[in-house]
Amino acid sequence: MAKRTAFLTLTRREIMRFLGIWKQTILPTWINTALYLAIFGGFIGRVVPNISGFSYLEFIIPGVLMMGVINSAYANNSSSIFMMRWLNYIESMLVSPLSYIEMVGAFIVAGIVRGLMVGVSIYLISLLFYSGHVFNPLLALLVIVMISFVFGCVGILIGLWSDTWDQMNIWSTFLITPLIFLGGVFHSVSNLSGAIATITKMNPIFYMVDLFRYSMLGFSEANLLLDFAVVLAIGAAVFSISVFLFMKGWKIRK
Repeated sequence: MAKRTAFLTLTRREIMRFLGIWKQTILPTWINTALYLAIFGGFIGRVVPNISGFSYLEFIIPGVLMMGVINSAYANNSSSIFMMRWLNYIESMLVSPLSYIEMVGAFIVAGIVRGLMVGVSIYLISLLFYSGHVFNPLLALLVIVMISFVFGCVGILIGLWSDTWDQMNIWSTFLITPLIFLGGVFHSVSNLSGAIATITKMNPIFYMVDLFRYSMLGFSEANLLLDFAVVLAIGAAVFSISVFLFMKGWKIRK
């Protein structure tokens, strides 16, 4: 009972943390999404030919939504873990009745909640630009949860590794953002040349975007089983590493 209460308390605290500053955690994503859809889908999309029978706007909406989910889940946990270390109160969590899996799980649940909130809100914003048809709504929600899980874990790892805000921003600026933009958000891999297409297919975010695009449009550019395999493999890896580092107290215990 004590462990359950502690888990729910930590989860609730993490959720209320980002809800309490929604103007910083949620609102910017809404504004960025509206700009992406208006500029790329509304203006540029008018001169871009259809992709596999879909307008350019319809094609990029799943990618733009996934971009918001990835950034939100990552930022939620990386900033939370970093702040707890910076303010020197993360050690107190280690003496709670929670297991290391439950500690990591509480942060992941909060990241998933933020990812779902951002994903659903971006979809609602997209209704201003297109009809809003979703090929498989349940699969779409499942994919959002899976991707939020993956990048919630990535956020934990970066939050543990970083000693300064600059170090934490390096990963977002020089790794995650480039991978997102090169992951098929704004372009079809079929339009790329051989070498660039091969590089794109080595990008794990390509498979995440492709899986979500299938859930929304019923169209994919890769094998769906491969999409699922990549997401599950990365999720298992980053979760295991997160739990292991908590067990070792890496950059937590002083």
